[in-house]
Amino acid sequence: MVIKIKSILLQLFLLVFTATFAFIFTDALIHPNATFLQMSGWEVGGLACLIAAFFYFAYRGMRKLSTRGLMVVSLVNLVLLVLLQLFFIRYFQVNPTWDVGDVYRAALEQKDSFYALSDYFTIKYPNNIPLLIVFILGMRFLDLFGVTNYYFYFTFVNALVILLSMGGLYWLIHRHFGLVSATWASLLMLFMTPLYMYVPIVYTDTLVMIFPILGLILYDLFYHSTDRRRYVYLILLGLVLSIGVLVKTNAIILVVAILIHYLMMNPMKRWIQLLIGIALPFFIVNTIYQSRISPLYPTEKSELGFPMTHWVMMGLDGNGGYSSKAVEFSDDLKHQGLTNNEIKEVHINKIKNCLSGYGVKGFLGHLHQKINYTWAEGTYFIPEKLSRQPIDSNPYQTYIFGGKNSVYIYLAQAVHLVILGLTTLSGFYLFKNRNSFIYVAAIAIFGNFLFLLIWETRSRYLVLYLPLMMMLCTYAMASLNKNSMKGSREHV
Repeated sequence: MVIKIKSILLQLFLLVFTATFAFIFTDALIHPNATFLQMSGWEVGGLACLIAAFFYFAYRGMRKLSTRGLMVVSLVNLVLLVLLQLFFIRYFQVNPTWDVGDVYRAALEQKDSFYALSDYFTIKYPNNIPLLIVFILGMRFLDLFGVTNYYFYFTFVNALVILLSMGGLYWLIHRHFGLVSATWASLLMLFMTPLYMYVPIVYTDTLVMIFPILGLILYDLFYHSTDRRRYVYLILLGLVLSIGVLVKTNAIILVVAILIHYLMMNPMKRWIQLLIGIALPFFIVNTIYQSRISPLYPTEKSELGFPMTHWVMMGLDGNGGYSSKAVEFSDDLKHQGLTNNEIKEVHINKIKNCLSGYGVKGFLGHLHQKINYTWAEGTYFIPEKLSRQPIDSNPYQTYIFGGKNSVYIYLAQAVHLVILGLTTLSGFYLFKNRNSFIYVAAIAIFGNFLFLLIWETRSRYLVLYLPLMMMLCTYAMASLNKNSMKGSREHV
């Protein structure tokens, strides 16, 4: 009976997942987001069809290559990805602004002696304290070599983290779908512009990218292991996930996805073992972190930063993106001396009033606008971030965030549309393979969708989970070419 109930729940999830992404795909096709450019849905759709055909025939062509040929293609794609990263490091360097700038300047002030936390961390965003520590440690390391241009060298670290994330994705795809699929995924990487265009932006979107993919690798090894090594994988899994969540909170979505997936596939007794194995490293890491940082807190931990209701309130305003007015509102409440519990009450009243003002129809319209703003914008907010205080000017910039960027925006939008289409298609194929390990990626992506429906949102917030979306896309493409699945591990 339990097994039957779990099977029904999985089918219901797949139905909702597939329907949701079919809606997102259709909406992005009909109403491509106009944050940077008003586009024609027909033109974007036509370009997306050409790119989809290219991807499909590229996969079929790769099936005819030898193992050596596939390795050569993979290596060429890797080199091209590195060259693209170096190009954007060279020509698109920026002075750190917004949150990156606040954290970076705080690290500069305390790189020699970490003695206090500014109002930015204590009143607004304590979640960025781990990034502050990472920056300080990076600066101290570079000081050993007499380096003072810290941020420039941080961009190389950012590029390396992205490359390692893609290496982990390549390995995982090779393990489940074979070398042809892994080689095809290496080609897909060249079309995913955040993998190189976000290199000059050293922030948690890319710095934490490695944790979800590394967590998925360790979970895969644990899930399929039958000897004592599984406990080593479990401890490492808990350690990796705890560090990832510490640096960027919404990495916890993968933790929840793993727990749901394992519960659906295993008895409760084994699930409890997994839960304990993950929870213990979480407790240890957070205990160590708090013991080191809490002496710097000017008040109780519960009074640090804005309460979570701030981001829910902000997510109800307009398209659900960042709102300076919402920040000023919460900041003013903090400076009035209100406790976080009192601020929560103010936020909740504001949220209730907002929902009442929307009504059912208005609220659904708001959610539609929010989904479009998040999922129908194919540049992942790159033009905006790269345009903020570039270090110098050059002829290339106009093609990304200047007057001649329409080609780039159309291409990025079309590729994103293909990604959404393949993600939707992966849901259809998962119906036929209900024991697939790839379920966990689908659960995580859907979890991110739900999270961003409630929270402050932006297309940039998809970057952290792009590797998992790319894995679903590869699964869909491999399933389209069924003959290439022979001998693969997909059905374990």
